[in-house]
Amino acid sequence: MSTSTPEPTPASDAELQQALADAVTAYGARVREHGELPAFPPGREVDGTHVAVTAAAILRASDITSFEIGAIFNI
Repeated sequence: MSTSTPEPTPASDAELQQALADAVTAYGARVREHGELPAFPPGREVDGTHVAVTAAAILRASDITSFEIGAIFNI
């Protein structure tokens, strides 16, 4: 199991943004239709800092409020 950070891909910022938008849309649709799905495959560790930075950027871009996050997590 690899815990090292992968080398950045040569994709442009726009290509990376498009890939992230596509992945988020596909993942959200799959979970809504079929229920819980782990975000990462078995054995694939993703650094918590990378997760936090990415999640924060997604929430900012989507104008999600803390109230809405609470409702999603039932807190």
